[in-house]
Amino acid sequence: MKKIKYLLIIITLFLLGVTSVSAKVPEIKNREELENLGVNKKWQITDTNKSNVLKTKYVNAEEKIYDFSDVLTEEEYEKLKSEAQDFKNHTNMEIIILTDNVPYSEDSVNENYAVDFYDYNDFGLDLNKYSGVLFFRNTYESDPYYDIYTFGDAQLYFSYQRLDSTLDNIYDNIHNKNYYEGFSRYISEMKNYYDNGIPSEMKGYTVDDNGYLQAPPVEPPKYHPPIILALIIASIVSGITIAIMIKKNKMVAKETKAEEYIDSKSINITNKEDTFISSHTTHYTTSSSRKMKNFIYFSH
Repeated sequence: MKKIKYLLIIITLFLLGVTSVSAKVPEIKNREELENLGVNKKWQITDTNKSNVLKTKYVNAEEKIYDFSDVLTEEEYEKLKSEAQDFKNHTNMEIIILTDNVPYSEDSVNENYAVDFYDYNDFGLDLNKYSGVLFFRNTYESDPYYDIYTFGDAQLYFSYQRLDSTLDNIYDNIHNKNYYEGFSRYISEMKNYYDNGIPSEMKGYTVDDNGYLQAPPVEPPKYHPPIILALIIASIVSGITIAIMIKKNKMVAKETKAEEYIDSKSINITNKEDTFISSHTTHYTTSSSRKMKNFIYFSH
């Protein structure tokens, strides 16, 4: 009887464990059974991307936390899920946390995995330009990896500098496998950056209808006349001109007689004579006892 009781307890605990895991680890659906392979965005399914679509896990986009590496407890999962939903309500953007064990030899494998996971699932369907941000932790034993990826308008708010700073701030937690603390801080910092608005380095950038980031148009450089250079050249030319003028002026000898400035060939005097023209007489009387004196002035 006791053995049966213990057996029931063990079975119950096992079932509880299975229930706990199934609640935390996301369900994966078969894409081949879904219309348009489960891609409900604007992307067109072609021979080029079809294989990538089929390799991408199809999940319930409402979960927000996808812990395929099983690094979170059930309680941590629920807390992060609530924090992610609050972030979406506050910013009108998705925030996703993804863990998985993906073997790779190049970083592009991680990037393609994370981007395909966001693009080929239903994230951001009800949001402008599918905006959102995704944190991917690859727990690959040979080379663990983590990074943040942005989509839609999130590319404007979460610049490279901001993402790089966040990755540095959560490094210790991720490295020491304090995953809940690291993931929670990631959500908190993204929310703070959103509240701070678009950073200056992203001013002028836009996002097109398909969610691609567009750089600002390149304006032709404005012409600035070289005023200082022009002044220097003008000063040099003026100095040279004045120096030449001064030099030429010093070559002319100064004359002290007026006759030196007259061209002797231009004047010809043939006769000289004195001619009496007029006279002027002034009279005045000093007294009755004195005689009258006459003064005669002559002028030529």
